[in-house]
Amino acid sequence: MDRDTRHRFKELLLDLPFWTEQRRRAAFVTDVFYGHEIQRRFIADGDGDVVAGELLDLCIGYDSPTEHGQAPLCALLTGIREHNLADGARAGVVADLAGSLGCTAKKPAWPHDPYPGLMAFDHWQSPIFFGRAVETRELLRRLETDQGRRFLLVTGASGSGKSSLVRAGVWAALAKGDAPSLPGSADWLITAMLPAEQKGQDGTADPFRALAGSLRQHPRLGWVYPGDEAEKLGTGPATAFADLLSRTLEGFPPSAEWLLILDQMEELFTPACEASREAFLDLVLAAAELPRFRVIATVRSDFFPSCEAHEGLHAVLNDPFGHYSVKSPGPRAMTHMVSGPVEEIELAAPIALDPVLADCMVDDAVSEPGGLALLAFALKDLYDQCRSTSRMDLAAYEHPGFGGLKGVIQRRADRALERAGEEGRAALPRVFSRLLTVRPDGTATRRREDKRHWAQDPAAQTLIDELTRRDTRLLVVGPDDNPTVEVAHEALLREWPTLTRWIDDRREALQLRDKVTDETGVWVRAGRPESHRWRHELLDPARRLLAEADLLGDLERESDIADFLTPESDWLLAELLCTGTDHARREAIGMRLSEIGDPRPGVGLREDGVPDILWCVIPEGEVEIEGYGRFQVRRFRMATYPVTYAQYKAFLEADDGYRSKRWWDDLQHEPGPGRQLRPYSSFPADNVSWWDATAFCRWLSNRLGLEVHLPNEWEWQWAAQSARRDFVDPWGNDWPEGDANTYETGIGRTTAVGMYPAGCSAQGVYDLAGNVWEWCRNEYVDPSKTQPGGDGPRVVRGGSWSDLQGRARAVDRNYGHPVGRLGDYGFRVVCASPIR
Repeated sequence: MDRDTRHRFKELLLDLPFWTEQRRRAAFVTDVFYGHEIQRRFIADGDGDVVAGELLDLCIGYDSPTEHGQAPLCALLTGIREHNLADGARAGVVADLAGSLGCTAKKPAWPHDPYPGLMAFDHWQSPIFFGRAVETRELLRRLETDQGRRFLLVTGASGSGKSSLVRAGVWAALAKGDAPSLPGSADWLITAMLPAEQKGQDGTADPFRALAGSLRQHPRLGWVYPGDEAEKLGTGPATAFADLLSRTLEGFPPSAEWLLILDQMEELFTPACEASREAFLDLVLAAAELPRFRVIATVRSDFFPSCEAHEGLHAVLNDPFGHYSVKSPGPRAMTHMVSGPVEEIELAAPIALDPVLADCMVDDAVSEPGGLALLAFALKDLYDQCRSTSRMDLAAYEHPGFGGLKGVIQRRADRALERAGEEGRAALPRVFSRLLTVRPDGTATRRREDKRHWAQDPAAQTLIDELTRRDTRLLVVGPDDNPTVEVAHEALLREWPTLTRWIDDRREALQLRDKVTDETGVWVRAGRPESHRWRHELLDPARRLLAEADLLGDLERESDIADFLTPESDWLLAELLCTGTDHARREAIGMRLSEIGDPRPGVGLREDGVPDILWCVIPEGEVEIEGYGRFQVRRFRMATYPVTYAQYKAFLEADDGYRSKRWWDDLQHEPGPGRQLRPYSSFPADNVSWWDATAFCRWLSNRLGLEVHLPNEWEWQWAAQSARRDFVDPWGNDWPEGDANTYETGIGRTTAVGMYPAGCSAQGVYDLAGNVWEWCRNEYVDPSKTQPGGDGPRVVRGGSWSDLQGRARAVDRNYGHPVGRLGDYGFRVVCASPIR
């Protein structure tokens, strides 16, 4: 090296921004000459000018190649570039020195686009991966057998470039054998997986299947793993992985290892992987102790607490060689990322880069959260626009139509939405509700979904297709054998106003959606116990919130979740249909329905506060009443249930109800009503006199505009015989065990109406046997007398909870005095005129 070249080289070292700091120049030399004699002999302390000269003397005196096969002086220049220090005037000096020392190398050819956009770099894209050489070398050193862990955890914020670093940096370097401290790495088997990219037979994410799938059809294996491999790993013997490892590395050199890249490990800590998380982590942590297996896992830093909470991962985090934190690249690194792919690569279609453009874009990116992702996407978009002119310049970037870093995502997304049309716009909630999750801290993160989920939704498929177009690439679709859909980068969740507004409006509902999914999994795995189900007080507002956010229908497409979200009243009513449901449980169900709101038509009130009567049509026929002969029955309508307390209470509390004299002409009007013994809304009104019931019918007739009255005895009996002359009960002639609330049940009080569906008549009328005696309109002694007047006893039918089942027969007659208010007396109504 001549004197002038040495002087320029020394001035270059002295111009480095850190050269005056002993610690930082020592770290720089260690990184450049790691494992070389120069690293061992270099002394960093002392005057900077003297240290620079001594370093140059070492490079000249020890001219053996470095770990990357370069002469020491050339390696020094390469290190300055890779530390992103060759900027401004310094870049020209580095280029001149490299030329004079013969350090220049032929540019690698690249037939594809130089910028991948939001997509993370993969190992085959390493030629265009710039700005991360220092981090790559540091990770490689942590993999060294003599001091590094065989499980390496790489953490960093969303958008810091973790996946690109591990794939395009570490994976590519190992595959090319550019890791001298790990000899034979070119023969390693390297696979990558995402924990939630594969689903099991139950439709939930299966990381064991993803692990086995990472080996499937690997070009160096030449065979396909059978479908039961994942099951062996998940539930098989402890030796299952060791056996898999042995079979996998058959035919590889003895020094070869299997390196698994466990990318986006945060997916393990989402509800999708709840069921398999612990077992999978235990598997891979134990496997990392095997001599020919290693793991590099990437995880977002906001999931750091989840990692710390796991005992095995906590040990990894406490090991200085087991954890590496990636920070977002600084301005110099970002500048190299902009310029490197077009200036240091031989592109099939060369393009010039405006020198000012890189600085401007980097300045914008550094000032924005998630700036690296925005920069990557803007570069892709700008390149696509400028390729026809073969020049990427500042004017194109600053044009109002481009929109800067933040505007480029919005513009592309809005265009895709416009192309999808109105139906596609309407499908946005159905698509993105499946592609994102909202963490407890309110942060929206991406998730993966099987594209087949939208197989029956053409509008959603159209929107997905538009967002995955080559000129958009905001969504990514997996290969045909695993057709998953996911957001290309979480920057989309932050930078597309249409989507961010939708997320903001539904943030609570989206969090609830994930909680429901998680709780459903717990419930199913526990065997679906009733104790794990949400009660009405929690479930009802949850259903309403999910419905308002347009999330409920999509959730209920999954059968387990639909079962879990079934309203409590629905599954309580379903329980009534089970013959094994005992009497005490039926009573409890009725009380609970009264508490939470009984959804059955005909039990409660309409929106206007008027009793909601569900009518059943009873056909015409002929009835024989013992001792009184036959009666012709004309077609009429009967209430499905006895009048409930909620319905009777509406009459008691209405301004024009019980207190109004207009209903009491020719009736005996007591100052106040009888006290309801069982004051639950779905229970039959009790302690009601014949006068009270008749007044109610007059009030209800006025409210409904119908002719409503108590049933004539022959009408009641015909309905109780299911309109069959050969029946003596609603269900026939034999009294089955437990089909009505009579003395035999042992309850000793009323139950809610309709608690014994098996006792229903053929026309759909409930409780015609047992529960409460029901007033009929006519007198007991003279059935033909149906109008008010006198105090002769009136007929009651059907028996009650206090009577033996023989009194509940359809043909059995009984009577009560009109003024009588008893705890086992109630009533139901019939309608003779057409329903409006």
